Amino acid sequence: MTDLGTAARLRAAFELSPTILSISDLETGRMLEVNEAFLRITGWTREEIIGRPIPDIGFWTNPELRLQGLQALRTGGTVRDMEARFRTKDGEEVVALANADLVVVDGRPCVITALMDITARVRAEQALRESERRFAQFFSANPLPMSIVRMSDGRRLDVNDAAVRHSGYTREEMIGRTQDQVGFQLTREQRAEIVPRLQREGRARDFEVRFRTKAGELRTLLVNSEVITHGGETAVLNVYVDITERKEAETRQEARREEAETLARTKDEFLAMLGHELRNPLATIVNALAVMRTRVDGDELPRFTGIIARQTAHLSRLVDDLLDVARVTSGKIELRRELVDLHALSRHCVEALAEAGRTHAHRVTVDGEAVPVFGDPARLEQIVSNLVDNALKYTPAGGSVTVTTCGEDDNAVVRVRDTGEGIRPEQLARIFELFVQEPQALDRSRGGLGLGLTLVKRLAELHDGSVAATSAGPGQGSEFTVRLPLADRARTTTRATPRPAGLARPRRVLIVEDNADARESLQLLLQLAGHEVETAPDGPTGLQKLEAFRPDVALIDLGLPGIDGYDLVRRVRGLPEAQATRFIALTGYGQAEDRRRALEAGFHVHLTKPVDPERLQRLLAAG
Repeated sequence: MTDLGTAARLRAAFELSPTILSISDLETGRMLEVNEAFLRITGWTREEIIGRPIPDIGFWTNPELRLQGLQALRTGGTVRDMEARFRTKDGEEVVALANADLVVVDGRPCVITALMDITARVRAEQALRESERRFAQFFSANPLPMSIVRMSDGRRLDVNDAAVRHSGYTREEMIGRTQDQVGFQLTREQRAEIVPRLQREGRARDFEVRFRTKAGELRTLLVNSEVITHGGETAVLNVYVDITERKEAETRQEARREEAETLARTKDEFLAMLGHELRNPLATIVNALAVMRTRVDGDELPRFTGIIARQTAHLSRLVDDLLDVARVTSGKIELRRELVDLHALSRHCVEALAEAGRTHAHRVTVDGEAVPVFGDPARLEQIVSNLVDNALKYTPAGGSVTVTTCGEDDNAVVRVRDTGEGIRPEQLARIFELFVQEPQALDRSRGGLGLGLTLVKRLAELHDGSVAATSAGPGQGSEFTVRLPLADRARTTTRATPRPAGLARPRRVLIVEDNADARESLQLLLQLAGHEVETAPDGPTGLQKLEAFRPDVALIDLGLPGIDGYDLVRRVRGLPEAQATRFIALTGYGQAEDRRRALEAGFHVHLTKPVDPERLQRLLAAG
C-alpha cells in the first residue's frame, strides 16, 4: 500500500466521516465542498450543491441562527453543539447539533461545519414527553383507584383522585407511606409470591388483597401491577378494582348452591331410603302371595289374595312414581329409544288398565290411526297410562274417556279427552307442577300423590315433545294433548309381546338376606317351585355358604350386615367355587347409581324389590 500525502489523507477522512461535513466561503456563503454523509442525509447531489450560496439552497430552516453563528466566528469565537434544524431536498426536517470553525482554504477564509444528526433522539424525547403527558392525564382522570409505589422501599410516589376518594385518605396522607400504613393487608405469602414475580416478569396480574379504608370499612380489591420508570426511579404502577360486592354475591351464590346440592342430595337419599324401606315389606307380601296361590285352602282365600295383590301393586306404583320423579328432575333417566306405533301402544295401555279393573265403570275407547315415534316404549306407556288413569280418576262412573292418535304436520299426537269434572282456570296453569291435584274430599278416594302429570310433562320433554291441558271449566271435562316428533312411517316396527317363560329346571339357589320374613318367604316360594334353597342372614355367613354350597344362582341383598352385598360378590367372583354361579342383586336400592355399582362389583343382574315371581322364575330358567 502506497503512502498517501497529508492532503490525500485529509480528503479521505473528510469523505469517509459519518458526520455531516461541509466547507463554505465565509464571505460569499457559497458551498465549496460536502462529504458523502451530507449528500446521503440531505438528498442533494454534489452538482446541485457545490458553488451555490447556502441561503439559495434553503438548507437552514432558521437563517437567523446561521447568521448568529457566522457572527461568532468573525469575532474569533466558535460554534459548539448548537441545536439547529435543516431541510432536506425532499422537505423533511433534520435536527442536528452544529459545530463550526474557521479554516483557510487556498488562502481564503472558509467555514467548516460538522453536523451530528439527532433527529431520532429528539423525536423520541418528544414522544416520551407526549407519552408522559398522556399518562399523567390518564392516571389523574382514571375512575379506578391507582397508585405508583417505589420498587425499592414500597413507599407511595403518587396516587390519583380515585384512590383518594376510594380510600378516604388525603393525597398528603398517602404520599411517602407504605402499603401497610394506608390500610393494605397483604399476607406474608402474598408478598413472597408477588415481589419476586414483579422482579422476574415485570408484572403481576389479578391478585386479591384486603383493604381497610380510613373509615374502617373492609374491602376486597383485585390488583394488577406493572413495573415502570417514574421520575427516573424503578416503580410499580398498581390499578385496583373493588370487587367487594361481587365477592359477597359469589359467596351467597356458593352458599345457595351448596344448600341446593345438600337439599337435592338429602331428597335423593330420602327417596332411595323410602323406596328401600317400602320395598322390603312389599317383597315379603309378594312372596307370601305367591305361596298362598299355590296352597288354596277355602273358597275365600282367592278373594283376599286378590285384594292383597291389588294393594301391593298400588304401593309399588307409588314407589315407582316417587323414584321416577327423582330421576327425571335430576336428569338421571336414560331413554332407550326404538320405533314405536303410538296407536298400538295406546291400545295396549288401555287394555292393561282394563285387566286391572280400572275401566269397568267407564266407556273407554281408542280411536285414530297408526303413528310412528322414536322413543322409549316403557316411558311412552307411562305417559299414556298416567293420562288415561288421571281421566278415569276425575270422571264419574258412566262417563267416557277417549284416546285418539293422529299425525299433525311433523308431530305424532295423542289426545285423551274425558267427560269428567273439568279443571278450574286457576288450577289449569299449575296442573303439571309437582304434587298439584284438584281438591279431594277427606276420604281421598281418588288416591295418588300428584305425581302423574308431572311425570307426563317431564317424560314428554325428554322425548323432545310437549303436553298441554285444556278445559272449559268445572263439569265440562278436560283434554290433554301430547305432541311428539313424528318418525318415518316406513320404519315403524311392532314390538313383540314377550312369551311367558316356561318352568325353570330345579336350581341350587342361595338367598343372602338380613330380613328374616323376606328370606323365609322367598325360600318357601323357590322350594315350592322345585329348587334346592339355602339361606344366609348376613355377609360372612353368605360367604361361607357360597364356598360350601356352590349355588347355581345367588340372590343377594346389598345392604347386609358384616359384609355388604357389593363386597361379598367382589370377594367370591375370583374363586373357583363361584365360577358357575349367577349373581343377582335383589335389593330395595333401585337408583341408577345403585345399578351401576352392582354391575361393576360383579353382579350379573340388578333387581329391585318387590320382584315379580314370574320374572324371577324366568331368570332362574335362563341360568
